[in-house]
Amino acid sequence: MEEKYTIKKLGIDDYVLKYREKEIKLRSSVGLAEKMQNAIKVARMKMIKDLVKEGTTIDELTKKVSKDGKTYYDNSNKDELERIYIADENEKVFNECVKEMTGMSLTDLIFDIGLTTEEEAQTFGEKVGGILTGNFPRWWL
Repeated sequence: MEEKYTIKKLGIDDYVLKYREKEIKLRSSVGLAEKMQNAIKVARMKMIKDLVKEGTTIDELTKKVSKDGKTYYDNSNKDELERIYIADENEKVFNECVKEMTGMSLTDLIFDIGLTTEEEAQTFGEKVGGILTGNFPRWWL
C-alpha cells in the first residue's frame, strides 16, 4: 500500500509534510504547545461558568453515598462532564493550531491528502499533535 503522505524532520522543531505534489512546512513552537496545554484550564473554567449560569456547582455533581457506616463520594458525573469539556476545548485548540501551521483546518487537510479511513485520519492527527507539542516519536519518521 502506497503512503499517501510523508512527514520528515528537518531540524529540532522543523518538519515537512509531503503529499501529492505539495509540501507544507510544519514547526513546533512553545506558543503552540502552551495553547495545547492551556486547553485543560480553559475547559475547566468554561465548565464552571456554564454550571454557574445553570445555577449549580461542581459539588452538586458529586453524589454522597453512605453504605455500611462508611461515606463514599461518587465523582463520576463531574468527571464525565469535565472530560467532555476538555475534549471539546482540545479539539478546538488543536484545529486552531493546525490552521495556524498549515492554513487549513485539520478536516480540510485530511481530505486534501486523501485520507479515507478513520484510522488513517487518527494516525495523521496523532502525528500532527506530536509536532505541535514537540513530542514527535522517531519511529514515525
